[in-house]
Amino acid sequence: MEFKLKLKEKLKKTGRRSRLSYLVALLAVIYFLMAVVKGVYLWTDGSEFHLAQKIHAGMKWLIEITWVFGISEIWKSITAVPFEGRDILGFYKVIVPPAIVVFICALFISDHRSLRSKYYELKAEIEKEIALRDMRKEAGIDTVAESATVDVVISNATNTDPAWHDTWWGRVSIGVAIALIVAAFGIK
Repeated sequence: MEFKLKLKEKLKKTGRRSRLSYLVALLAVIYFLMAVVKGVYLWTDGSEFHLAQKIHAGMKWLIEITWVFGISEIWKSITAVPFEGRDILGFYKVIVPPAIVVFICALFISDHRSLRSKYYELKAEIEKEIALRDMRKEAGIDTVAESATVDVVISNATNTDPAWHDTWWGRVSIGVAIALIVAAFGIK
């Protein structure tokens, strides 16, 4: 039972990280969508094509209804997705930071999901073992002490899998992600 309790505590911790990761990933996606909206708005500005004028009016309306305190500052400072020319650095500055943030958040979320599945597998295995012990007892085949079968399964179960961010490749990928984000905001 001790391993199950440790696993449950770890599951709670990864659950909090997972929920926070969902929130951060949502904010990164919103940032990217805002950059796309601003880019489309600037790209279609002054176009003589009727569909482009309608798109421009729609983007203008979207920006105007979200132009409230706090978000208006984000609209002013956010980099727009460059749709014209060969401005690869501008495209890099818009795409890379949210992509890296979503990738890292996805790792935290998958870590929680895999741990949750291990927990429920262990729980099902323990319940099955208890049910088998009870069936053997009812049939009169009980040859082992009651605590021996369940305790042996639990005490021998160890979780030696480190979390992804505690491995060498996790630390390297976090370092590379931070360097890419710093490079994206540092490149003029």
